[in-house]
Amino acid sequence: MLRLPPSRRRFTATVLSIVVLPFLVAAHRPAERIAARRAPHAGITTGSYVAVLANGQKLPWTTQVPAVEGLAHWARLDLAVLRLNPNGRYTLSYRYAQEVVDTRAKLQMPPARDEISVGRFADRGRTLTFVPTPSPGKPVRTITAQVVGSDIFLDKTVFVGERPFRVRLLFRHDPSLW
Repeated sequence: MLRLPPSRRRFTATVLSIVVLPFLVAAHRPAERIAARRAPHAGITTGSYVAVLANGQKLPWTTQVPAVEGLAHWARLDLAVLRLNPNGRYTLSYRYAQEVVDTRAKLQMPPARDEISVGRFADRGRTLTFVPTPSPGKPVRTITAQVVGSDIFLDKTVFVGERPFRVRLLFRHDPSLW
């Protein structure tokens, strides 16, 4: 065994670390890239999320937006469920009712409707980006959501008449759903 003086040992260790360390780092990086591709949802738990708040109020949530004098656009959101699949696909479903109502008359509750959006999602740490599967003749609008802890805040723009109206939904993970 070859014995080196302490100054030579330090020099040899420094040279080895400069030469060998970049190779070790480079060899480790492809594994990280492969793992990131296999797990597009690395920052968020997959499964079902249920909306608990809409614009800061508990569901079912009701709102009226004035239209012309004496009329208003009335809307009620009963339920919203977001399903994130491990393969990077999502399903977002709503149960809601909406109607143009006469503000001077007693409100007649319209029947609830269901709406569904499906597509792909990408997880970028604290931001989720949803890209719906395009419908023929309609432009694709991506939707972004913010992840705060285990909650998802999704801003959805709905059109009331021809005017955009923003609804901020707070989704909470619910492992009891499919």
